Amino acid sequence: MTNLQPVTRLRNALMFAVLAFFSVGAANFAHADIAGQGSWVGKQKSIEGAWQIENRNGQTVIRFSDGFQTNRGPDLKLFLSKRDISNVNGNNAADGVFLSRLKNNQGYQEYVLPDSININDYASLLIHCERFSVLWGGTNI
Repeated sequence: MTNLQPVTRLRNALMFAVLAFFSVGAANFAHADIAGQGSWVGKQKSIEGAWQIENRNGQTVIRFSDGFQTNRGPDLKLFLSKRDISNVNGNNAADGVFLSRLKNNQGYQEYVLPDSININDYASLLIHCERFSVLWGGTNI
């Protein structure tokens, strides 16, 4: 039995190290709750891909999927609107709340909402060309 004690101690130490590693590592991962998700509705331009709204570590984050793609355009911006997407056009899209310039016309991207914005107060997310008052499209949230 004395020959097995070092092996047993080593096994126990390794198990402890592995458990400690995963316990600490798990605490570092962001916890996210999905608050909404869907696809885009094109208005003047085609928009492909999916979007998702997450509540992550006390912040609201809007994510566009890897498959997000739309036409390039000047001055593309994201807005939240209290109007349903079916009731928004290029002229009244800018009466929403400005979130950000569109980071890219394709691919994965994230937008963190300011703490002052409650996503539940809005009906849609819009992509709008400010320079020419053209509503690319959007989605109901």
